[in-house]
Amino acid sequence: MKVVMRTLLALAIVLLAWVSWKSIQGPIDFNAEVDKRDKAVIQRLVDIRTAQVALRSQTGTYTASFDTLVQFVRDGEIATLVRSGDLTEAQLESGMTEVKAMEIIRSGNEKAIRDAGLWDEQKNAPQLVRDSIFSPAVEVLFPNRTRFSSDSLQYVPFAPAGTRFEMGIDSLVTASGYPIQVFEAKTPYTAYLSDLDGKLLGQKIQEVLDRPGNRYPGMQVGSLEVANNNAGNWE
Repeated sequence: MKVVMRTLLALAIVLLAWVSWKSIQGPIDFNAEVDKRDKAVIQRLVDIRTAQVALRSQTGTYTASFDTLVQFVRDGEIATLVRSGDLTEAQLESGMTEVKAMEIIRSGNEKAIRDAGLWDEQKNAPQLVRDSIFSPAVEVLFPNRTRFSSDSLQYVPFAPAGTRFEMGIDSLVTASGYPIQVFEAKTPYTAYLSDLDGKLLGQKIQEVLDRPGNRYPGMQVGSLEVANNNAGNWE
């Protein structure tokens, strides 16, 4: 009987030690995993923002469609301005402007270019170069990202396969009465943390909801409610 009691006592001590360790280590492990997943989700949202801003600069509008955004990144082109040379003070004082100079240079008439004093003898070429080079959007927006996949933009990291970010666009009016277009992309914590400790996840969500203001319990970039210059809620 004494042997049995000692064995049970030893097991109880081991169990108590494990429970104590788990109560301390559990939140540490949870927070470490959340931090890793948050970083991956934030990077994806930053990539979405990069693509949206570039799309708007090309077309004048954001998009609520991931199909459109992905196609732009995968197949679209972005113009990069090549700028070389400037007008001299003497040319500016004589009334020459860059607009006039480029009209003459773009005519391709070498004599007219020389007559206007816009020929660079050292380069044996026009004095000014203002040209646009079109490059694949994916190379311009995500340089040095050799493993970047445009199709991945829409999917939430660490979430069940096929889980997509929520994305939308809208128009707001600023305090000064100026209309602006806005976009937002977001995903709740439950989308990519649901396989972790449910109690700790519930506490994390509740902490966000208890903060002042209308806080979103997840990761979000941009907003359909306020003009925030496309900021992320982690910034």
